[in-house]
Amino acid sequence: MKAQVMRNHEARAKPAILDLFSTSPTNAFQERMASNSPCTYNAPYFSYPTQGKIWTVTQGNCHHWDCPRCGLGRAKQEYGRMVEGCRELSENFPLFFITITCKGREISHEYAEENYGKWTNRLLDACRQQSKRANREWVYVQVTERQQRLHPHSHFITTFCPKGAVVTTSSKSSVGIDGQQRVRRVSSIRSEWFAAALKRCSLGYQYNITRVESAEGAARYVAKYLFKSTIFEANWPKGWKRIRYSQSFPKSPERESEAIVLIKTEDWVNLSYRAVVVNCPDIDVYEQVSTKLTGSDVLVRLKTKT
Repeated sequence: MKAQVMRNHEARAKPAILDLFSTSPTNAFQERMASNSPCTYNAPYFSYPTQGKIWTVTQGNCHHWDCPRCGLGRAKQEYGRMVEGCRELSENFPLFFITITCKGREISHEYAEENYGKWTNRLLDACRQQSKRANREWVYVQVTERQQRLHPHSHFITTFCPKGAVVTTSSKSSVGIDGQQRVRRVSSIRSEWFAAALKRCSLGYQYNITRVESAEGAARYVAKYLFKSTIFEANWPKGWKRIRYSQSFPKSPERESEAIVLIKTEDWVNLSYRAVVVNCPDIDVYEQVSTKLTGSDVLVRLKTKT
């Protein structure tokens, strides 16, 4: 009975389970919302061959975070790039995990959001210049989220380690699900230069730097913030970067595809010549395809995932 209670407690505490072998830390509600929502920004449809003359038509991704359907797809794409990119970088460079938190007591969250991009740009410029002087590789990925108090908060995985870095250890206590308090030793990196740079850039004084032991584990940990509900909200400041990469961060490999983008009438006619059967993943696509292929000999089927 006690074991069952503990399992139930864990399930409530972690609705979106993240492990090193998952493709993305989504929960069932997010997946259901995405699958049942058409694209808010009317992304074009495209078709690709499935088997022989059987093709599948689906709607493309508009890449807008606030689209219930495409926002989740965008997060999954970024998730994959981040994990694979960090894995690739770790083969040649040590990686560091940096967290910075915007000052908050003395400023409103509106003022913080309005200026956070400018402040973080100053910090990144300072770090890049220091890397260049030290002849070190400058690569990073940054994910920014809103804290509960609504002020911005960023996580970085980067090849950058500030000068004057000193490894320190501290004790942290936590209470387990069994109610027992445990104390563990935690290592972190402190740098007077980095602390001063934060203040010069108006970001405050809170930061944490640690050496990355598992590139894939750290990347998945940071990328999971892309699936928080606040990431998909529409009321973020204009130009706000939920995720940003340095120019040298590895790009996702391009895939070869026989897909046809279905924009013009001729595109749909071309599909009708190539396909005998067209499968549709949801009712919205099915209705669109049925209308566009009216009068052709193509069999249009609604074939949802089971």
